[in-house]
Amino acid sequence: MTSRIELYRRYLKASGALEIARRLFVMNAFDGVLTIMGVVLGAYLSGVQDSGFVITAGVGGSIAMGISGMSGAYMAERAERMRDIRKLESAMLRDLDGTHVVRAFRTASIAVALVDGLSPAIAALLLISPFLLVPMISMSTAAVLSLALGLVVLFLLGLFLARISEEVALISGLKMLLVGVLTIIIVRLVVSPNVL
Repeated sequence: MTSRIELYRRYLKASGALEIARRLFVMNAFDGVLTIMGVVLGAYLSGVQDSGFVITAGVGGSIAMGISGMSGAYMAERAERMRDIRKLESAMLRDLDGTHVVRAFRTASIAVALVDGLSPAIAALLLISPFLLVPMISMSTAAVLSLALGLVVLFLLGLFLARISEEVALISGLKMLLVGVLTIIIVRLVVSPNVL
């Protein structure tokens, strides 16, 4: 089992899938967070008092984001990898089916698709979690907790990006946090302009 895991690790490294997956993780977790923040804030400003509505909308959205991410990323990544294989076969004047190169490319397509689909879905489900506590807490408290969780996740994604780019972590985290705050302000202005 360990040797198979090591083999897949080598496939991912050789195919460059780790870098692609890292980018997709951040971009799609970011999308998942901002999408659910919009759903939560829109429901709150619309006066929704049924936590089931927010949970259902959030779960439905996270499932859709997950399926969309996985299927779209798999098909796009597979097409790119197949193109690379055909070019390589043409240059080498041989069929590469059954080789480690093809296995590495297939592994990369699957890994990238999983990261692409799971990252927004998991982020979205995390933000919905406070609504599971209603009626122990109020809908407004659940909304505030959800938005706060979203801001925390965005800040952590900024820290993760800073680690990759070797930039100042606090500044990177604050930039991501600012995007979340601006999203809240814009959604509030658009959905309920008279509230401010």
